Amino acid sequence: MAATPFSNQFALTVELTRLLPHIGWAANKVGNAIRTRARELRHSGSDIVVEEDLANIFGRCIISPVFTSSFKTIVAKSSSNIPLLEGIVLQGGPGPTVIRALQEPPYFAMVAQLSLLVWTFNTDYLATAIADALRKRLEGAPSPSVWSSIPDRNGILGTLKACESQTAAFNWNMMINAVSTTLGYRAEEARLDFPRFVLQGLIDMFPMVQTLPTDRLIHIQTPVGQGLVSGVSTLVVWAHHVLDLIVLVQPRRNEGKPTRNIRFGKPDLEQVYIEEINSDEDASITLLDSQKNTC
Repeated sequence: MAATPFSNQFALTVELTRLLPHIGWAANKVGNAIRTRARELRHSGSDIVVEEDLANIFGRCIISPVFTSSFKTIVAKSSSNIPLLEGIVLQGGPGPTVIRALQEPPYFAMVAQLSLLVWTFNTDYLATAIADALRKRLEGAPSPSVWSSIPDRNGILGTLKACESQTAAFNWNMMINAVSTTLGYRAEEARLDFPRFVLQGLIDMFPMVQTLPTDRLIHIQTPVGQGLVSGVSTLVVWAHHVLDLIVLVQPRRNEGKPTRNIRFGKPDLEQVYIEEINSDEDASITLLDSQKNTC
């Protein structure tokens, strides 16, 4: 006898009833994993939503394979504490932020870049700079936008401190000092940080250049002189060593006399051009069409 529509519907209902406990179990398992991760991040000082927001920004960049291998090896194996001052140590070793970064590329890109920046900048200053950059992006975003809200400064600060403590074993000074030596800086000349608006511009310009590396060029002008902050060495480490971009630097001495250009990367079309200018000139950052604007 042929099955009636009612009997077919009844059979389907029975099968769904059998399946529902399994669906509920899977949903609970996923929910428990998310709650566990959120608790671990909160205990480390970070926040799961803030990390997601920052990964959406810094995770757009592609990290150099050579740097990735070195960075992962060091931070994954580190478990020792880093002494800061007498009686004060910085707890090292991978925590929840780094553990996730080792598994998910966007989060790794975020952690790697923030690790360099917190090594270079004061964390309070950096948190304010990133918060201001995100606020400006929100103001300029079309409506409706996925950027309906942004993390506040305190939330960003917590994530920065988590990155700082969990990647403390990676010694950025070795890389920065090597670049400074190549540029001919003395130790007292090798300033690390750079103007806030340059940092804010690079957050968006770096992924844009990586998307079309033969068509786009970042031109940075930074004044050099007594008491001025240029941060060229850090810029080179970020652009070349971390992001694998080709960088051309035109150094200038304090008296304003130009010296030979120094290239980091293969002798090809550069994606970042850093020009040291006189101390009485203003710093600037510009994204150019490299086919129409050559330096």
